[in-house]
Amino acid sequence: MKKYIIPLMYVCIFLMPQLLSGKILLEFNHTEIPEQDTAIYKFTFTLSENGSNIILNLKSNLRNGALNVWFGGGGYDVIGNYTDEGQFEYNNLIFGPLNSTEPITVSITATDAVGDWAITFTEFSRSKALVSVFVAGILMIIVCVAFIIVWKKNTGSSYKWLYIGAGVWVVGVTLKFLFAYAFNTPILKYLQSVFGQIGYLSIGSLYIGLLTGVFEIGVTLVFALFIKTMYENAKRGIGVGVGAGTIEALLLGLSQIGNFVVLMIAQSGSNQIMSAFAQTVVTTPLMWLIGPVERTIAILCHTSSRALVLFAVAKRKYIYFWAGFLIMTGIDAIAGYVHLADLMDKISLWWVELALVPFAITSIFIIKWCVKKW
Repeated sequence: MKKYIIPLMYVCIFLMPQLLSGKILLEFNHTEIPEQDTAIYKFTFTLSENGSNIILNLKSNLRNGALNVWFGGGGYDVIGNYTDEGQFEYNNLIFGPLNSTEPITVSITATDAVGDWAITFTEFSRSKALVSVFVAGILMIIVCVAFIIVWKKNTGSSYKWLYIGAGVWVVGVTLKFLFAYAFNTPILKYLQSVFGQIGYLSIGSLYIGLLTGVFEIGVTLVFALFIKTMYENAKRGIGVGVGAGTIEALLLGLSQIGNFVVLMIAQSGSNQIMSAFAQTVVTTPLMWLIGPVERTIAILCHTSSRALVLFAVAKRKYIYFWAGFLIMTGIDAIAGYVHLADLMDKISLWWVELALVPFAITSIFIIKWCVKKW
């Protein structure tokens, strides 16, 4: 199986940018001169696919004067109408979904303008967006399978420990979900009312991280105290961690594929979902790669943190438990901050992954250390 997985990953990595890149519908820049009081520019284009969105980027470096951008069509009398003066910029404004049967007309009027400006309209294809969702799900599953293959090849241990790790994860996540469902809203509202926005973001993020530490890592400790064979050797301990990380990756990958199916057949609400997805995509290059990269980091952290917990029980040195606790608390505190600060569609998610990379690198060394010292 391994000989098929790696080539498939290479195919996806090299072909997806070409398949998923947005089509430029209009790209125009111009320099206005003082001799011209009013200049009007008209353009027309048609979407290549029904139901696509369009993305507007407009930048003005006018020293004086005003610029008006009006555009309509694609099923609407008026899609957008913007007027501004001097230096200004509109980035990644999303409109639609629009139809491909009626052309879109753009009219730009420069009044008493001196200086240069530039405008770009890009098509956000619904079908390409759906492909990216599907590919992300497939790659997440491939990452899951690759980790299992590497673990099995290097340890030759029984799949039983993967199943136990998956069971530990299910119990921990279920308890965490039930607690969060019951208490997150009042706790977070209380933190915001008492500590203000800055305190809410910092303490609230830590609280979300601690939920993972308490329930996922705490449950691992409880399981270890009752199933003593879990920590008998490094192969089993690491297998439990790989099982916890890969079951999460598998379920999230299947969820992505499920989203693809739902968006393919759903009518109600699908346009709003696609518009929200478009907003995230325009801020995050190579969005389809975020899922598999995040899962790679997560599996490494799941493995190292749980290995530390089991190592702590095996050696009766519980400082290692707290090290594993801090790893999972830290990565989910970062994720919690992004959600609480509502940054998901405002910053590139690659910055989030970059913040998690140190945890992944540390986890690699921890795993090797556990194998050596167990």
